[in-house]
Amino acid sequence: MKMFRSTVGSLTAAIAIFGMVVGPVTAQDTTHPQRMALPAVKAERPAPESMQVMLDNGLVAYVAEDHRAPLTTLTAYIGVGSGHGAPGEAPALAAALRRGPASMARDEFQSLLGTMNAEFRVRQHHELTEVFLDVPAAKTADALTLLAAVLSAPAFEGAESLAIQSTTSPSIDYNYSLVNAVAMFEKRLFANHPFGRKATAEQGTAAAGTGARSLHKRYVVAKNTTLAVAGDFKRNSVVKATRKAFGSLADNAPPAPTTFPPLSPPQERELLLSDADRIQGWVVIGHELPRVPVEDQAALDVMDYILGAYHLDSRLYRSSRETRGLTNDNSAFLEPGIRGPGAYSFRTYGRPEAVRLLVDVTFRELTRIRESLATDDELFVAKGALVDGIYATRYATGVDTTQAYAKEWLSRGDHETSASYPDRVAAVTAESVRAAAQRYIHPERMIVAVLGPLDKIEGAPAIESEPQLQAWSGTSP
Repeated sequence: MKMFRSTVGSLTAAIAIFGMVVGPVTAQDTTHPQRMALPAVKAERPAPESMQVMLDNGLVAYVAEDHRAPLTTLTAYIGVGSGHGAPGEAPALAAALRRGPASMARDEFQSLLGTMNAEFRVRQHHELTEVFLDVPAAKTADALTLLAAVLSAPAFEGAESLAIQSTTSPSIDYNYSLVNAVAMFEKRLFANHPFGRKATAEQGTAAAGTGARSLHKRYVVAKNTTLAVAGDFKRNSVVKATRKAFGSLADNAPPAPTTFPPLSPPQERELLLSDADRIQGWVVIGHELPRVPVEDQAALDVMDYILGAYHLDSRLYRSSRETRGLTNDNSAFLEPGIRGPGAYSFRTYGRPEAVRLLVDVTFRELTRIRESLATDDELFVAKGALVDGIYATRYATGVDTTQAYAKEWLSRGDHETSASYPDRVAAVTAESVRAAAQRYIHPERMIVAVLGPLDKIEGAPAIESEPQLQAWSGTSP
């Protein structure tokens, strides 16, 4: 806990110093931060070994006191995702986890959560499943016991109907919002890959019957699970309760880590159009992201921050909103995989007559960052934001820190990557940023997904000199 106070204190001090430099809000100072002579803010993080607890069965937990509120947050990370097992098995496993422990009827489990004033969620990704349980601090020991029961023996009975529903439900409804434009993009991106497969009705039934149980037995074991526990409690007592609750989780050796095949990149751009009776259009542009080695990570993050990471001074934001007023948002989404491919996409939206120019402006910025060097100001701001902002925030609270460490241990088995991150970011140059852009951005073969009123989008007069949408596909209109 002392570490958290130190980190928060340093950030608070920096903010206070910044306030003294810029003065009262009525005296606006537009001096660039690089010329303000601000004191260096050193990002700090608690030592992972101060929080780590290793149980006899091999489960690794991170336990931290966090007294900001009378609450406790439990998060279990399991090294199994939608890409593992036979089609349908992983979703059926997630459904069983959501039903609660096998020792309780579903209604009984939901009633217990209500009695505890608890929040319970299960999220499944391509390579990972996350189980969250938030409770009042007074219920910490009960919550540990309950979460361990869910992981040890989830309620498979009754999951069959969920699995069958998932395989027989209609295809994605594209007639609504950016969420569905993203779904349209990802469905095409991961087609014919383990991350994008859908079970048939027959496979779904088999998965819910015995497949999910088999997947659970192989993957939901102590050595393939990490735990983050943070809250308003005494650490020693919670460590003891954690050992008691999770000590019986199976200690079988999990299967060797799965390395998922890369995606087959298209050779040219592909345009996906979906007509929707809406008052604006949504755009997703992107392609696959190969596994990113540690030596590329910092330069890629700096490049992504300059180009379009979610903030108000990126190149995409300035060119599409600040300069032209086309949209409220144009952001980059860098989503690397762990042992398989990920995605790198750029998402925006606007009124129908602005959509073509948004596509055009996005491609212009993708080309520019590949061909030109980042400025000194861009590097200064990006490095500071990544290390003193995003990185520091990742370890600012007990919840943040235990979750970051638990995920890192599950995926890497150590904390060397996060420890070296500030130094690796500091070493990034304009040349390495351009090299990262050339290595990980390929405008010539991106998927362009547009969802909206297509007649209005395609029929709108050109605002600048942007081409028709079909000019961004691999074939001529």
